[in-house]
Amino acid sequence: MTEITSKASRFEMRLTPSQKERLDRAAEFRGLSTSQWALTNLLVAADRDIRESHVLHLDDQAWDSFVRALDEPMPEEMVRLLESEPIWK
Repeated sequence: MTEITSKASRFEMRLTPSQKERLDRAAEFRGLSTSQWALTNLLVAADRDIRESHVLHLDDQAWDSFVRALDEPMPEEMVRLLESEPIWK
C-alpha cells in the first residue's frame, strides 16, 4: 500500500548555475528528480548531524581524565542530593 502524505512546506535555496548543474547531474545518475535527490541527501545529512550532536568525542587524554573522574567517589553534596526527596513528588 502506498502511503499518502501531504506536503505543506516548501524549502528554497539560491544556487549558482554550476551548483544547480552538479545537483541535476547527481540526481540524474540516481534516476531521481533533483528535488527528490536533494531531499533524500538533506535528510541523511540532517539525521547524521542530529545523531552526532549527541555523541561526545574525546581524545585519549580527555578519555583517561573522564574515566578517572568516574572512578573518584562522589562529593558529599552529590550523595545528599541523590538521597533527597525529589521536589516534583
